Amino acid sequence: MNRLTLCLVILLSGTALAAGGGEVKTGWDAWSTNVYHLINLVILLGLLVKFAGPNIKSGLKSRAERVGREIDEAAALHAEAKQILAEYNAKLAGFEAQRIELLDEFKAMGAAERDRIIEAAKVDAERIRNEAKRVAENEASRAKAKLESEIVDRAVAQAESAIREHLNEDDHRRLVADYFGQLESSIRNAQ
Repeated sequence: MNRLTLCLVILLSGTALAAGGGEVKTGWDAWSTNVYHLINLVILLGLLVKFAGPNIKSGLKSRAERVGREIDEAAALHAEAKQILAEYNAKLAGFEAQRIELLDEFKAMGAAERDRIIEAAKVDAERIRNEAKRVAENEASRAKAKLESEIVDRAVAQAESAIREHLNEDDHRRLVADYFGQLESSIRNAQ
């Protein structure tokens, strides 16, 4: 490798010297410069092929093999990615079908729950109506009984006050005697 480096340095310096000067050459000088450049290029390429050729060839061959392996690996990864994508698309389609199924199921459950709540509300409303009717009837009966009791109490009070106004002491004694007489006869009949 040291020989190769030395040859390259000599050739490059010779090329730089031949091209140097900065003046424009015409005619034979221009042709001679181009010929020297061509000779230098051929020598350089020859040296490169002789000394670096096998290394370059093996490097290019290993690089080609490595690139081929990478292409094969990339193709395998691409195929695997396609397979995974197909699986995910199938799962996604399954999820969509499952979402639609669950949505329909939840709608049916919601409708059933709504119907159950409405039916329960109807039953509760009927029960409340019946209970209110029963309470109203009980209150009406109590009010009627209270009213009848008050009417009877007033009637008794008015009758008592009317009797007291028209009843004298003799009438009172006669009524008490009649009452005890009836009581005594009912006791005798009962025995």
